[in-house]
Amino acid sequence: MDNTEALEAIRKTIKEGKNEDAGPQIMELASRNQDDPMTLLTCASMLLTIGDDKDFQAIIPVIMSHVPEEDDSKYQVVQGLISLGCLKDAGKILSDMPASDKVHRARAAVFHGTNRYEDALASLGAMSELTEPDRVLKVQVLGSMGKHDKAIALAQEILSGSTSYRAGRCYISALVLAGRTKEAAKYAKERLKEKTADGYALMAFYQWLDGNTTAGGAFSSKALKLENKHLGALETIGLCFAEKGSYWEAKIAAGAINEIEPGSPAVFRILAVCKDN
Repeated sequence: MDNTEALEAIRKTIKEGKNEDAGPQIMELASRNQDDPMTLLTCASMLLTIGDDKDFQAIIPVIMSHVPEEDDSKYQVVQGLISLGCLKDAGKILSDMPASDKVHRARAAVFHGTNRYEDALASLGAMSELTEPDRVLKVQVLGSMGKHDKAIALAQEILSGSTSYRAGRCYISALVLAGRTKEAAKYAKERLKEKTADGYALMAFYQWLDGNTTAGGAFSSKALKLENKHLGALETIGLCFAEKGSYWEAKIAAGAINEIEPGSPAVFRILAVCKDN
């Protein structure tokens, strides 16, 4: 059985809920590919998905001992490690990489995730051009530093040029973190009038942030009826299910996200709430 066939077999096992069988399958695949960091990253992602922390922790050092020399391949490993939450490991690789926008972007993500906010801002400031996701990260960094006025101003600037779900979620997050929940609710209600998947998903996100998991789940469902692969709505409904103790439904949402975007950090955020359940 080649790697493609093995991966398909493992995904089928996980989809059927047979995690106790999936673990040995994953480790068998990993043992046959110890010098292939990308395959090992896929194995690590699947181990996190089934909640096998012990074997997950065993795979990461193997990945770190087989980091490619070529910068593009090295960067792919960095991205994989960041998505898995292995920020310190990613940071070790990045420390030896030549500066470029994508390297600064990855460093900023690592610094933000490890609470090194000034370093995160410096990395973003070193970039020649900031994309929307980069600017959203800057809003998050500023908010984490307690610089709420600057965070909200930048979020508004992003919104002036984009009506994306990402931009709207960024604005709502910045307002709620600053304690300006009434303004966040007002914006969510305005977007709700659109009766679009993004509009419903943004209201769902606001309701979840406000602690109303029932409403958050309901608005997520409305978004998914219009766009069944809406990642934001899937993440919110997964988090709402998990926080209500409906772990099976939460894991189904996480699985749906993983089918659309394998290794998405949203999967692991949901599973973290489901941990040990």
